[in-house]
Amino acid sequence: MTSTSPISKAKDLQSLILEYRDETEASRQLPQAIVQALIDAQLHRIALPKEADGLELLPLEAFKVYETLAKAEASVAWIMWNNSLPCYLARFLSSEVRDEIFDDPSILYASSTRPSGTAEKDGDSYSLNGRWSMVSGCMHATWVAVMCKVTEGGEPNMIRPGVPNMRLFYLPRNKFERLDTWHVGGLRGSGSHDLILKDEAASHARSVSFMDRPKFTTSLGKVPVSLSMSAGSAAICLGIASVSLDTLVELSKTKVSPDPGPDLKDRPGYQATVAQLSSAIENARNNLYSSYEIIWQKLEAGNRLRAADVAPVWTASVNAALSCRSAVTDIYAAAGATALYTNSPIERAHRDIHAVCQHVVIQPFWLEEAARVFEGLKPTHPLFLI
Repeated sequence: MTSTSPISKAKDLQSLILEYRDETEASRQLPQAIVQALIDAQLHRIALPKEADGLELLPLEAFKVYETLAKAEASVAWIMWNNSLPCYLARFLSSEVRDEIFDDPSILYASSTRPSGTAEKDGDSYSLNGRWSMVSGCMHATWVAVMCKVTEGGEPNMIRPGVPNMRLFYLPRNKFERLDTWHVGGLRGSGSHDLILKDEAASHARSVSFMDRPKFTTSLGKVPVSLSMSAGSAAICLGIASVSLDTLVELSKTKVSPDPGPDLKDRPGYQATVAQLSSAIENARNNLYSSYEIIWQKLEAGNRLRAADVAPVWTASVNAALSCRSAVTDIYAAAGATALYTNSPIERAHRDIHAVCQHVVIQPFWLEEAARVFEGLKPTHPLFLI
């Protein structure tokens, strides 16, 4: 029977992804066979509304897709997750531009929200210059969205005092120069190289701001983008931690201690560690999914989200990521010397989860923002609720 749901398709892809595990690592990008399989399964369009010919997958289901892919290869999940940001932001584009960028279901997207470029405004057009680092998936993308600070006459354009005007511009990938910079440990297969633009013309119509008014009326068109990206990255961490724990348990069945003491599986300390980590990972998962489900139901009921509504999701997302990172670190230690070898999934997971947790959307300062809300204060970050 052919699988039809995106989650089932993600599960079906796990064996193929594992088959190319070594090639993914060695080439520092996804092999074309995996890229084509992802496109065939349309997993790169799960965050795109049906109005834009997307799958319009419920966010909770999308997170499960990322978690499932991450169990096989974190870099695959990471590229699909990063691909979702330009799709989420399609809500701000006109129907004409949206059709231009998203009409072809066979192409991928990449993005960088680092405001490391400038967009010099001249009427209704801009001249873009900049260098964006760590543009995940840029090796396979046809369109890339990059963040720029808008300038006029070389001076920053301000929305209001202290708030610079920043816009994300969609451009064809072939407009960029790529620098081979992705020489790293974690998420090595994501091909997150640097991209450069020099005096590249761009139109206002192909740009968006997080402050723009959404043109979609569905709940998916209203979910907070930054919050959903945070929850998605936390789901990737859950996948990494889960497969690491499974690997440790399987390892313990055959790992023989060279010392006179009991084998790994018979050590009380190991047994307690497995129980504690299993509970910690499952608690993190339940908290993440249940907290997001609450805000989704509010959106479905036609309610407008408040800071108090999203603060628990920010907390659940960051805590899930940090809990999973801690769990994988403990798993790495429990596995002993076996975890040193690159053929061990635990070794790869240890590198990958530390790389995932470097992303801005799951940094501890979001906990500080949530704490302000819990105390009855307003969040200070402009993207807390957007």
